[in-house]
Amino acid sequence: MGTRHTLQTIAAYAEAREKEKKLTWKPGDDDEAVSLGALFAGERKDEDPNHVYGFWHLLPDLVLEKIYSYLSIRERYYASQVCRSWYQAFNFPRVWYTFILYDNLLTKRKFNYYAGWEKLLDSVRVSTFLTKRGPMIRSLIFLPMENLYNLYEFLNLSHYLKNNIPGVLAHVHTLRFHFSCHLAHRSEEVVFGTGGQTLAMLKKVLGMLTELKTLELRDLLLEGKEGLHLLDDVCSVCCETLRSLILINVTKMSYTLLHPGAFINLTTLVISPQNIGEDLLQLVGESKLRNMHIVQNKYTENGRSVNFKAWKQCRRSNPRLRVHLSTEGSSKKELYWQQRAPVKSIVYDSPYSKITTTQMLQVVEYYRGDLEVFAHKRLPRFYMPRSFHDRVDSSLLLLARQCPYLHTLMIRERISTATLLLLAHTAKNLHFFYVRRNAVILKADWPPHPEWSSEFYEWVRKNSRSYDAVEREVSQILGYRWQMMTDKQFKLIKLNLQNAYYAYS
Repeated sequence: MGTRHTLQTIAAYAEAREKEKKLTWKPGDDDEAVSLGALFAGERKDEDPNHVYGFWHLLPDLVLEKIYSYLSIRERYYASQVCRSWYQAFNFPRVWYTFILYDNLLTKRKFNYYAGWEKLLDSVRVSTFLTKRGPMIRSLIFLPMENLYNLYEFLNLSHYLKNNIPGVLAHVHTLRFHFSCHLAHRSEEVVFGTGGQTLAMLKKVLGMLTELKTLELRDLLLEGKEGLHLLDDVCSVCCETLRSLILINVTKMSYTLLHPGAFINLTTLVISPQNIGEDLLQLVGESKLRNMHIVQNKYTENGRSVNFKAWKQCRRSNPRLRVHLSTEGSSKKELYWQQRAPVKSIVYDSPYSKITTTQMLQVVEYYRGDLEVFAHKRLPRFYMPRSFHDRVDSSLLLLARQCPYLHTLMIRERISTATLLLLAHTAKNLHFFYVRRNAVILKADWPPHPEWSSEFYEWVRKNSRSYDAVEREVSQILGYRWQMMTDKQFKLIKLNLQNAYYAYS
């Protein structure tokens, strides 16, 4: 009797705890387990026939696919509980075309005697997910992860399942891998590269993806000559399929990578300045490459400027090649200039990059006959003087005067309204003109120039007195309604560097 009473008490306590959990449950750590379980859940129960529904269940399948594509696995599970049509959309293949791996995804809590509770990758969840959804994945994206154990385990499981279960990751055409080379511990900054077992497993995963069209590897910062053999397996399986290759800071030191020249159908190459050299340019000259982006960020070190003779020969062999120089992130370094290269655009995507007179003189000297785009993106984080002699007005006008093919100009630094009029008037082929309104001051501070007539100088002074007059005159010059932009609009600008603006290029 006592044993039966004890069992009943335990059962009643367990039932009460379950009810308490249901009443006090909030989205949290166990959320992923619930959402993963939905992948294998049976059919939904029949709805109440007397229940009155809204019109959300009438959304077209294409719209639902678009909505699901913006949601995480957890949020997709919540959305699948709305109605039957949303539950069916949960299983559409296009919903799972893109898979993004990040910290704490597909993990479980585990106690470590040294680090306490931590989230480690759950091999059961990963295996289940890849088995059911792996054949649908087209884009595989690895965001920077601090837990390198989870990263290695996911790569290891992916490699095992790909080799043992037909269809898993068989249709992946895009892989983007961004290594977390930066870790901050208190006031110290630690920067390191990948390597060892993680690098070996990454190479195995790359070697098993036979349908790759886009490959991106960022900030691996490999030591020694490990980067020289990084893409050996990719070259053997994707020699004809790869179209876009992005290699940013693959090595820390200066090593010339030759693999980009082995992909015969490659059209876009993004590479850091420490990984280019004369041998690579010789291969590029004999290829079908159309756009070569030389990108540097704050981790870029030991970059190099290739000899002008190599660029001259490459230009002669591949006349349709377009080179783009750019910085990104929080880089404060100047670009590595490539003399005699067919540079079509120079883009500073860093808030710390300033326009200097020396910079403009080098741009005009090296690229006056090629430059089409000159832009400074993002809002500035440095002091901008108000005095005419300390501002960049004269440097910008020099650029507009010396570069006849300039069609896109993006300015974020402080200039005067008179400079805006002179830039629009001087740059004969200017079409896309982006200027921050907050950086424009109402001034006609240009002194008379011997080449200017008195009527032209009066036109500049008269129309520089108001923003509306400047916008009206610039609109007449450009041939469309032109306006200065707010900071919010300025940050949303996207430049098209891939397609040629002129028919000859």
